[in-house]
Amino acid sequence: MPYYNRVILVGRLTRDPDTRMTTTGSAVASFTLAVDRPPRSSDSQRTTDFIKVVAFNKLADFVKLYLKKGQLVLVEGELRINKWQSRDGSNVTTPEIWARDIRFMEKKSAMEENVEEIEKFEEPIVNPEDMFGPEEELDSEDEDKPPF
Repeated sequence: MPYYNRVILVGRLTRDPDTRMTTTGSAVASFTLAVDRPPRSSDSQRTTDFIKVVAFNKLADFVKLYLKKGQLVLVEGELRINKWQSRDGSNVTTPEIWARDIRFMEKKSAMEENVEEIEKFEEPIVNPEDMFGPEEELDSEDEDKPPF
């Protein structure tokens, strides 16, 4: 049976992201996302979950440059569970999301001014010829033949 680990969250940053570099030179950014849960009934209050998000490399650079406290973002990634023992010997478990994609959910004037910078972080477009080879010319005779 194949396994699938994918999480999509929409929420607001609770503070400006923390950024650092690893000893190998990889960028790492982390922030906490406040995600509202819908009320269970019409008379109950909304509950907010605070979820740690971690981004790496180019996505971490994007986070460092463009994300700020209070921004509404969509985060897509995978759930990771960290387990360790605290100094007092108790077992600690914390969930976090390793981000694969982060998208703005609101328009901001700063975004519109920095379109060129944002485009640096988009995935490169692959040339179809690189994937499938050059397109072949078809003769008019070929058009009458079945494709198999």
